[in-house]
Amino acid sequence: MTNVNNLKDRIDNQIEVLLKTVAEEEGFQNYKIEKAPGSMKGDGYLGLITAVCITGKTDSGKEKTLHLIVKSASKSDAVRVETPLSNVFDREIYMYNTVIPAFQRFEKERNLPPFSGSAKCYKACMVDKSEALILENLKEAEYSVWERRLPMEHDHVSLVMAEYGRFHTISLAMKDQEPERFKKLTENMYDIFAMFMEKANFMKMFENQCRKALDSLDVVTDKKAYTTFKTFIDEELHKFINNLPKLVDKYSVILHGDCWANNMLFKYADKNNPKKPTNMCLIDLQISRLGSPVLDLSYFLYACGSKEVLNNYERYLDIYHDSLSEYLQKLGSDPKKIYPRSVFREQWKQLSKFGLIFSMLLIHVMLSEQDEVTDLTEVAESGKSVADAFNYDITNLEVYNDRVRHVILLFVNNGYI
Repeated sequence: MTNVNNLKDRIDNQIEVLLKTVAEEEGFQNYKIEKAPGSMKGDGYLGLITAVCITGKTDSGKEKTLHLIVKSASKSDAVRVETPLSNVFDREIYMYNTVIPAFQRFEKERNLPPFSGSAKCYKACMVDKSEALILENLKEAEYSVWERRLPMEHDHVSLVMAEYGRFHTISLAMKDQEPERFKKLTENMYDIFAMFMEKANFMKMFENQCRKALDSLDVVTDKKAYTTFKTFIDEELHKFINNLPKLVDKYSVILHGDCWANNMLFKYADKNNPKKPTNMCLIDLQISRLGSPVLDLSYFLYACGSKEVLNNYERYLDIYHDSLSEYLQKLGSDPKKIYPRSVFREQWKQLSKFGLIFSMLLIHVMLSEQDEVTDLTEVAESGKSVADAFNYDITNLEVYNDRVRHVILLFVNNGYI
């Protein structure tokens, strides 16, 4: 069995060579490389996070320190049978090494500051069982992760929606102005989410969690919502998820893909308002793919937003579309032609149920205590399906039921299911 707590299992010789290459390319002459676990159980699932600190001197004798994160893949054969592990690392490496630099070049060519909402990638490795990325440690740049057990409030949600607006806009502008360039950039971006769903049998996981969420509704008091949501699970859930890859159209963008609280880092640079975020970065691009912007937005909003935010969800849709429209104009495209607000709202009605399905699972994950979270490697190596890894009880069940009930009622009351 792979011991993921052993740093030697995470940082093998292939990755060690890459770290030494980074050190030398960054001007280190005499240096040492120190490693420590970079995350807690429950912070991530397919990537093992190791914090690395390189200290030493440059050729001029100046003291230097470089803080890095190594995101490496599990070496477990069982996990690799159960999940498309190599594929998701390949996708994330492609995003860091090809897509984001292409986005940044596109912006620079239009005299705009390049997209800065992601970490710098120093090196990547796709050698079998040594798949890894070496990234800057954003925590050293004073970025921090949101406390996942708490729903996000206005300031954070507003910033996230505006940042998604900018991120998605680059796809739309590139597709409008340089369609062949965008086509070439995305022609090999097969639907990694569909592949994941099939290989890991996550459909079973989503259905099971939705049925657990059904218990948050009172069969008498919430009779309409109970019946409507149950019918959705029984008759629409599978069909909706399976149909998503067919919905890629002229409004589709390159998605972030995994839009929950742990995959966003926030910076608080305003000394007069230290609780208000001023910058953010998106991390974990393993399930990036082509799709409607609504898939990213609904995933994030319903899984992470507070009740007050969700009750005013249209306000945040406007923040997103205003950000998108403003940046499209700066890039030289017409937002009314490229992604009209009416099209966006219609897609929201049709596709935001993606966020409903994911939120039933993600809220369960975010409310899990550290000792309740299961380890994917342990589950796979015990002979169980990875889809069963999230099938556990949580002590915060009352909070879970309260949050998912609110989400379900919103969908039913708005006629979205």
